[in-house]
Amino acid sequence: MTERTEPEAASGVGEPYFVRSPDAPARQSAASTPPTASCGALLNLIRSSPGLTRQQLLASTGMSRTTLFERLEVLFQHGYVYQDGSAPRDEVRGRGRRSELLRWDTRGRVVLVLDLGQTHARICVTTVDGQILRMRDLAVDIDTAAPDYLSAIYEVAGLLVRVGEDETLIGVALGIPGPVDPATGRLGTSTTMPQWQGYEVLQDLRDHWAVPAVIENDARALALGESSVIGAGQSVVAVKYATGIGAGIVDNGHLLEGADGAAGDIGHVRISDDGPLCTCGRHGCLAAWASGHALVRRLAGTGVRNLRDVVDRVAADDPAVVAAVDEATARLSRVLATVVAATNPDVLVLGGPLGRMPRVVASIDTRIREDVTERARHHLTISAAHLGADGATVGLARTIVNLVYDPAAIDAKIQASTPQKLGS
Repeated sequence: MTERTEPEAASGVGEPYFVRSPDAPARQSAASTPPTASCGALLNLIRSSPGLTRQQLLASTGMSRTTLFERLEVLFQHGYVYQDGSAPRDEVRGRGRRSELLRWDTRGRVVLVLDLGQTHARICVTTVDGQILRMRDLAVDIDTAAPDYLSAIYEVAGLLVRVGEDETLIGVALGIPGPVDPATGRLGTSTTMPQWQGYEVLQDLRDHWAVPAVIENDARALALGESSVIGAGQSVVAVKYATGIGAGIVDNGHLLEGADGAAGDIGHVRISDDGPLCTCGRHGCLAAWASGHALVRRLAGTGVRNLRDVVDRVAADDPAVVAAVDEATARLSRVLATVVAATNPDVLVLGGPLGRMPRVVASIDTRIREDVTERARHHLTISAAHLGADGATVGLARTIVNLVYDPAAIDAKIQASTPQKLGS
């Protein structure tokens, strides 16, 4: 394998490291909820707007002018905010000069997103809002030794990071096609990547890149990305239908992770007492009947080699492939009908190369409306993923950015970098 990129080449600085945890908000609240006047809370307010004046911040926070200016000075010094432009005239009182707008400083800040699938890896450098700046897709099987796999991924990622000019890498987000323990960030038991079992992936990430890192299930990352464009107040179920089958659920901005990080692992729901052997060792799981892996295996005799062949042959109305996809979609629809009945979402979005096919979307829409009561589907919208293939990338980018700029994390970083007064 090629030699790794040194961490300093990627970021140049050491940073704290994070894992997702469902009790993180509660833990922060119990310890020390950032007061309204804290630098982190002030930055959070500025982040929520395209631009605010000092007067607007005074009105929103209730701070004294002295306190506000002191907090802003600290944020300026640490490069978290900058001054850019002036407020519209109708927002300025009196005849004085127009007030300057303060903005969250994201200039040159980038995120590295490693979206790993069972047979492909998507490596992206993005802006803090998930806009892709540079990207590489690799055909690589994840069922291999983790160190070798990650070394190959890091080699490509290092090239993408180093190409950028005047950029600062603020974090790395990794998506995987398997369960993630929400309390530790470790991989749960996975049939798709058994050779990764027990490997400290987060430790590997932080050792290599020396920036904050996060790991998330790929289907849940898709749900986070899709919910960011659907609307904060919406309940969203996102399904990744690709080599495997997984789902993510976001309700009013909250991601459902589950006690063991397995929420949305619908691929291993048994839908028959017999049937094909699943990778989990049981017979009759949804994935064994309907996943992309199952379709490719079943259609091998027709010349189908991969998911791309399945998608192309459906578009060409190949009878054998269309029939197999219709059968698989019918089985998936039955499981999704149960998910819809249990969660009553506003939106069901279908991602992955199979899920985004118009034929699959139309079939699932029809079958769910037949199988679910009117009350549970009255407001339901079913569609292909709004972000296309970019949903998980956006979700992963937003996840790491929210952790890096969490008010408590900002306050801790500022405090750690502030020299202690003599005698204190």
